[in-house]
Amino acid sequence: MKHLTGALALTFFLSIIPISSKGHEPAFTLDIDESGDVQPLSDGLLILRYLFGFSGSSLTSGATSTEAKRSDSDAITAYLDEHRDELDIDFDGNERPLTDGLLILRYLFGFSESALTTGAVDALANRQTSAEIGSYFETIVDTDGDGIVDALDDRKPNLTLLGEPTVEVTVGAPYFDAGAAASDQEDGDLTDKIIVTNLSEADLQTPGTYTVRFELTDSGGNVVFAERTVIVTSPSKTLSVLKTGTSAETPQALLQGDFAIIGAFDAGIGYNSCENDQGQGCPNMSWSVANDSDRGSVLEVRHSASGVHAGLYIKTGDSGPVDLSEFAGGTIQFDVKVVSGDPSMTMKIDCIYPCTSNDFGLADASPGVWVTYEVAVDTLRDRGLDLCQIDTGLVIWASEYTETNFQLDAVQWVANENGSPTPTNCPEPLPEPGADWVNPNLSAGYEAPLSYPDFTLAWSDEFDGSSLDSTYWNSEVNGDGGGNNELQFYRAQNAYLREGLLVIEAREERFGGKNYTSARLTTEDKFEFKYGRIDIRAALPTGQGLWPALWMLGANFKEVGWPRSGEIDIMELVGQDDDRVFGTVHWDNNGSKAQYPTSGGGFEVADEESFSNQYHVFSLEWSESELEWFVDGVRYQSFEINEGAGLDAFRKAFFLIFNIAVGGNLPGSPNSDTQFPQYMHVDYVRVYQGS
Repeated sequence: MKHLTGALALTFFLSIIPISSKGHEPAFTLDIDESGDVQPLSDGLLILRYLFGFSGSSLTSGATSTEAKRSDSDAITAYLDEHRDELDIDFDGNERPLTDGLLILRYLFGFSESALTTGAVDALANRQTSAEIGSYFETIVDTDGDGIVDALDDRKPNLTLLGEPTVEVTVGAPYFDAGAAASDQEDGDLTDKIIVTNLSEADLQTPGTYTVRFELTDSGGNVVFAERTVIVTSPSKTLSVLKTGTSAETPQALLQGDFAIIGAFDAGIGYNSCENDQGQGCPNMSWSVANDSDRGSVLEVRHSASGVHAGLYIKTGDSGPVDLSEFAGGTIQFDVKVVSGDPSMTMKIDCIYPCTSNDFGLADASPGVWVTYEVAVDTLRDRGLDLCQIDTGLVIWASEYTETNFQLDAVQWVANENGSPTPTNCPEPLPEPGADWVNPNLSAGYEAPLSYPDFTLAWSDEFDGSSLDSTYWNSEVNGDGGGNNELQFYRAQNAYLREGLLVIEAREERFGGKNYTSARLTTEDKFEFKYGRIDIRAALPTGQGLWPALWMLGANFKEVGWPRSGEIDIMELVGQDDDRVFGTVHWDNNGSKAQYPTSGGGFEVADEESFSNQYHVFSLEWSESELEWFVDGVRYQSFEINEGAGLDAFRKAFFLIFNIAVGGNLPGSPNSDTQFPQYMHVDYVRVYQGS
C-alpha cells in the first residue's frame, strides 16, 4: 500500500460536494455586539433592555464593548428581531425580560442549578430544569468568538464515500475509484485534504480482497476515515479457438492453441472430410480469409446452392483431443455475420467419435451485422458431450444447406469463474504410450536366416530408427471394431520405436467411446507385393481378450471389399492361449465367406513356453500355387491356391497389417486377470522374392 500520487497509473476521480465558503450556515449566538466575547454587562444587558422594549441610545448606552462590531442600536435591534424566537430560553412561547432575560443574565454571570432557574422559569415553560436550559444555552453561546456556537465547535468533519462501498475488479483490468468528499463546520470544503491509501499495481494483478482508505484531519485535530473494499477476482479462463483482430494470409493462421485444422464434412462425398485445403476436396463447402473493416482478418464460409448437408469444423491437430472439463458451467462464444443467404444457423461440439453434443439450433443471425452467440457448455453436456475428450472447438453450418455465405470470428470457450454446479471428473490421464516402456529383455529365441536359396531380399524394416518410417507405414485411427466387435480405439501414438524394436502397446484407457487403446499399422498404398517369403520376428502379448495379428489384405481391398480382396493371416494368437498361434486365409466363395482351416490347427510351443516370453519368427512362403506357414523355420501348415472360386484373390498383390486387437468375436473380452499395458515387440520384418 502507498499514498496516492500523480505518478501512479491508478486514477481516482474525486467528486466535490459544493458547500458554503464558511462551511456552515450563519448561526445566532449571544455575542450580540459581535465583540468576540459574551459578557453579562454588555450582551446580557442589551438583551434585557431589548426585551423591556428599549431602543435607540437607551438600548445601547453603556452596554456595548469597545471591541464591538455591532454597536449601532438599529443593527442590534434588527439582529435581535431576526432571532427573537431564539430568546425564548424556557420555551414557553414568549420572550420575556423577567424570565428569559433573567435566565440569560444569570447564565452569563455563571449561575447554575437552582440559582439559575429559581423565580425565572414560568410554570408553563417547556424547559424547566437547569440541565435543559443549560443544554439550550450551549446552542447559542460562542465563547471563543469564532462565529460558531460552542456546541458546534470542534466537531469531526464529514467524510463521505462516493460510489459503492464494495466493488469488484478483474485481475489486470484498470481500476478507477469514485473517490470521496469531505466538509467541516469550521474548515469548510476539505475534499482536497483527503489522503488516499490505495491499491498498488501489484495488488491489481493478484486475486484477493483489498481496502482503499480515505483519511482526513481537520484544523482541530479531529481524524476521520472511510474505507472501500475492493475485491480483485481472477478473470474467467478463456480458451481461444479462432483469433480475432489479427492479420492472416491463410485460414490456419487464425487458429490458436491445440486447434490446427479447419475442415468440413460433406454429404456430397459420403460425409467424408476435407481439411486445411479451403474446401477444395468438398463440393458443397469452402472457406477463406476475408477482411472485415472493423475486425481485420476473419473466416468466411460458403455453402453451395445444392441443398446438400455440409458443415465447417475447427479441430485439434496431432496433439489429439483435449480435456476441457474446467469449462463445465461456462459458455462457448462466437461471432457470426451472414453475408448472404439464409440466416438460420446450427452448431455442435464433437468429442472423439462417436461422442458428440448432437446438433444445436441457434437463433437466426442478422444479415450484415455481427451477432455474438453464447451457448451454455452444460446444455451441450446434457445432449451427450464428453468434456474429457473434445476434438472440435466448434462445428457450424447454415441450417438450410442453401447458398449461404457467413463470416466467423472470435470463437472461444469461457469458463465459469464460480465453477460448475455439476463438475466433470475426468479419469486421471495415463502417461503417454511408451513413457513407461522398459525393454523386457526376453530370451533371445529364434533368429531367421539372412538369405534363402532362390530368394532375394526385396524390402525390410529393422526398426532401428527413432520413429516409424511413414514412407512405408500408415497408422490407422478409428474405433470401428474391425468388423469383429473389437473393443479398442486405434491410435498412432500406441505404436513407437524403442531400442531397435517396433512396439505396439495395448492399454486399458477410456478413449473415443472405447475402454481400450491400441495400434494398427498397414503398408497399404506404400508397400504392396505379390509372392515371396515373409519373416517377422516378434514377441506377443498375453492375457484374456488380447488378439495380436501379423497379416495381409489384398491391395484391391478399397475397391472390392472383404472378403473378395482375400486375407492372409501370417500369425494370429488368442491371448488366453498364448502358447499357440494360427495361420488362416479368408476369401469369397461365390458370395459366401470362406476360410482355411475352418477350425483347429495352428502351431504350439513345447513345454511351458509361450509366445510372450521369447522372440519367435513367423514366416509365410507364398507362390502362385501355394501358401506355407512356418514358426521358427518349422513348416506347420499349407494351403493350395487352385482354381477354386475366389482363390484368384491370392494371385494379386497384398499389403501388410500389424496390430493388437482387444476383445472381439474370437478372444472375448478381457477379464480381471488381464494385465495392461500389453505389448507386441517386433524386431524386424523382411520380404524376400524370387530372384
